[in-house]
Formats: sequence, C-alpha cells, structure tokens
Amino acid sequence: MLTDLHKERRAFMRMIVDAPVTLIRGSERYQAICRDLSANGMAIDASEGHYAQGDLIQISLATHNNLLPPFQAEARIVRADPVDSGYLLGIEFVSVG
Repeated sequence: MLTDLHKERRAFMRMIVDAPVTLIRGSERYQAICRDLSANGMAIDASEGHYAQGDLIQISLATHNNLLPPFQAEARIVRADPVDSGYLLGIEFVSVG
C-alpha cells in the first residue's frame, strides 16, 4: 500500500527540456540551462549570478521554431540550491507573456 509520501504530488507533469534559457534581473542577463518545464515552473541550472529563495527574475526560453516567439515569464525562485557549478533553481511562474 502506498502512503501519501510516496505519491506524486505535482499538479502538472514535467517535461525534460535541457535547453538554453536567459535569466534577466534588471540590467543583468545570464545564460543558464532549463532542465525541465511544467505548466507552472521550471528547474534551471545556473552557473552565473547569485540567487536566493524569493527573488523575482524574468526568463526567456527560445523556441526551435522561428515562427514562434520565445517563451517569456516573470518568475519567483522557490528553491536555490548551491551546487559545484552554481545553483540549481526551482522557479514558479508569476506571470506569462
């Protein structure tokens, strides 16, 4: 019998993406890698910049189709785990557009 601790808690499925993403904070722009994407957030490997839980950032994820504009959103950092190469960020979208 599975307990609630073993059940998947995510409301949305995550897609593995491994694509370049630009993180924007004021006049600062950093390149990072979007590891996975869901309807309400992303996991990002960021080797540049400094991040903390609660920070607001803008993200821009390019599409592989020139007919589609980049996916852009304002996001809140909900997790900023330091790793050897920088940070593993968990973000949730605040507004998309």
